[in-house]
Amino acid sequence: MKLLKATLFTALFATAGLAQADLIANVPLDVSRFEVMDINELTGRANQGNDHAQFYLAKRYQKGEGVAKNSLKAIEWYTRAAKQNVTPAQLNLGIMYARGEGVAVNEQQARYWLERAAKRGDNRASYTLALIDEKQRKLVDAYKWYELAARDGMLNDEVRTKARGKIGQLALNLSSSDVATARNQADSWFQSK
Repeated sequence: MKLLKATLFTALFATAGLAQADLIANVPLDVSRFEVMDINELTGRANQGNDHAQFYLAKRYQKGEGVAKNSLKAIEWYTRAAKQNVTPAQLNLGIMYARGEGVAVNEQQARYWLERAAKRGDNRASYTLALIDEKQRKLVDAYKWYELAARDGMLNDEVRTKARGKIGQLALNLSSSDVATARNQADSWFQSK
């Protein structure tokens, strides 16, 4: 059952274009140097507590770029960066927990990290939470997350557009009262950040 669940989440995220987040918002322009940095120097900086180095080291371990692919080490480094509020690390960590990549599938941990990323304005996280809730037939909750993902000021225009389409589809299956409830939940959730 866990393997089936992990496979379904992997397929769901892959088709949604949410397989891997990059560090693209609110970072200094010189962060790109971490993408090309020697693995030993990157590891040293990550060990010194540099959150961006931790993120890029995790990403390399997750993808197997310049190092042997190692999901456990990716989880470790994403966790370190996520605890320092690196939003894409929170997103990637949440997706890894949802998929069971390097860890057992853990919806509670997935939601924890995805919600933290969503609170920081990453609509890829809101969209991912919506996909999970929609898959579980929690349509009001899914609508709420799609509503949040579609809001102006969120990170990714492509995700915003997809979310707007999903809102229209879900609205066909919800009462006007359910839609109002979902929008109110989105408003209050977003204001509480």
